[in-house]
Amino acid sequence: MKSPKLARPLATLATLVLTTSGVAASASALFAAPPDVAPPVVTHVCAACHGRDGNSVDPGVPSLAGQGAPYLERQLIAFKTQRRTGVMSGIAVGLSDEGMHAAVGWFAQQMARPNPDPRPDSAALRQGAAIYRHGIDTKNVPACASCHAMNGSGLPPEFPRLAGQHTNYLEAQLRAFRSDSRLSNPNAMMRDISGRLSDQEIDAVAQYIAGLP
Repeated sequence: MKSPKLARPLATLATLVLTTSGVAASASALFAAPPDVAPPVVTHVCAACHGRDGNSVDPGVPSLAGQGAPYLERQLIAFKTQRRTGVMSGIAVGLSDEGMHAAVGWFAQQMARPNPDPRPDSAALRQGAAIYRHGIDTKNVPACASCHAMNGSGLPPEFPRLAGQHTNYLEAQLRAFRSDSRLSNPNAMMRDISGRLSDQEIDAVAQYIAGLP
């Protein structure tokens, strides 16, 4: 029979082991990959426009597959608080925090597919590639790749994935930044950059980005 002095430390150790195991199990569940079955919010709300796997087929609607979770969450919050406007602002106000987290987690884990948009002519591709990779020194336009990576995968958590987005969507967003009508723009960085680009330069760089894998 154990003495009372020995029993107390053993009981404390057992409690510590059980508590630690519980915390580890909770952490494991929290960071586990999402199930193969899409959350209801994706199936019933998001999929109609963005696709169940986040690969949009509508040229005016962004693909969400493989996008960084922090960026997706910030954009949903911006729509919900009306700092970004459009169709999504009306949809986001009806989403619960749990629904938003579920959608973000799902889309961030999906695999982005190549963009089906038609390829532009070689001259536009060359110009777009030059702007994306090197910027435009004479206009003080930095290389897009400096924030969005050479392959367009983005630099999480701040800078989003651009690779494979639809040309029309990219062109519309660059023009929205330029006109300052897209308000979710930290430090007005994209407004200042796009403000130095002509329509032709916007089209060229958007066409190049849309073809990134």
